[in-house]
Amino acid sequence: MDRSWKLTLAAGGTGGHISPALAIADHLRQVEPECRIEFVCGTRPVELEIYRKAGITPKTMEVVPLVSGWLGLLTNIRNFRRALKTAREFLRADPPHVILGMGSYFCAPIVAAAVEDNIPAMIHEQNSVAGRANRWLSRRVTAIACAYPEAAAAFPPEKTRVTGNPVRPEFVGADRPTALRRWELSGDVPTLLISGGSQGAWRLNQAVLDALNGLEGSVANIGGLQMLWICGENNFGDLKEQLDRKPLRRLTVRLVPFVREMGLAYGVADLALCRAGAMTLAELTANAVPAILVPLPEAIGDHQRLNAMPLVKAGAAVIVEEGELGAGRLAEEVTTRLSDRSTLEQMRQVSRQFGRPKAVEEITGIILTLRGELS
Repeated sequence: MDRSWKLTLAAGGTGGHISPALAIADHLRQVEPECRIEFVCGTRPVELEIYRKAGITPKTMEVVPLVSGWLGLLTNIRNFRRALKTAREFLRADPPHVILGMGSYFCAPIVAAAVEDNIPAMIHEQNSVAGRANRWLSRRVTAIACAYPEAAAAFPPEKTRVTGNPVRPEFVGADRPTALRRWELSGDVPTLLISGGSQGAWRLNQAVLDALNGLEGSVANIGGLQMLWICGENNFGDLKEQLDRKPLRRLTVRLVPFVREMGLAYGVADLALCRAGAMTLAELTANAVPAILVPLPEAIGDHQRLNAMPLVKAGAAVIVEEGELGAGRLAEEVTTRLSDRSTLEQMRQVSRQFGRPKAVEEITGIILTLRGELS
């Protein structure tokens, strides 16, 4: 008897939406080899590049982002109707048994079309502030998974579960010696991991570049410092030129454009300096890495700051505002954390408590329930 079935994962926009979808697909392939998984995303180069690096060729569908303001209302309605018509045609050509939308404006029309055709539909909310698309879809879908209890409060409680954010296996658990060898780093010198997310962060990169001289002068008390700096492919060339012009003696800097095996990067880190995107925080806590978090000021609903606050209040991380991230402040924060090994270890233990290692299993279980595989 043919037990094959199909799951459509609607995941587009940024790595914050696509990365958890990849984690779910990886796990589902292990527990349900009969499942055929289809990814659907938009047509922006940034999302297609994320899939390319994962070795996946997604289906694409044009969905126009929302236009703000009263004048944009009619435009949004017109664009949504067009996208809904395209989504209906797309789904009916090869209907899935279950559809999972990972948030953002992109997933709204295809999940809505699935509901119209009585296809079991689920959404996942990665952030502490529920997005507009997920709030609108929440009354229509069968099941909702949330990373944060704060977001769950925006959804119907009877079909909402707090699961956490699923993290891909290659983003977790690398041992430190292997990671040190990967980038030719010393096991006797503390390591700062710097990452601006899947595309890098120009302003964060520039702040670090401006702070290098200050760090050079302040790290003698901690026996030097080595940095694994993941700067983003678009930023690499310019940063490399500027970095080569700086005479650094106490700092060892490994500047890389992109790291596929992020588990290795977290494995080498004593401390991280990064944005506070939901998936970054999930990865940090899965690897128990203390962090200096710099929330993106333009994040919708200030969700990056709200994502970070539970970690900050518990003592696993500190927040530094982007506007305050000058050379002196960055040097102070880094050296203060790394010079106190006892406090750093406490931060690590607290961070570990926030990890949700079963998130992917819980979400997969909901999918299988919608499929009818579980009672």
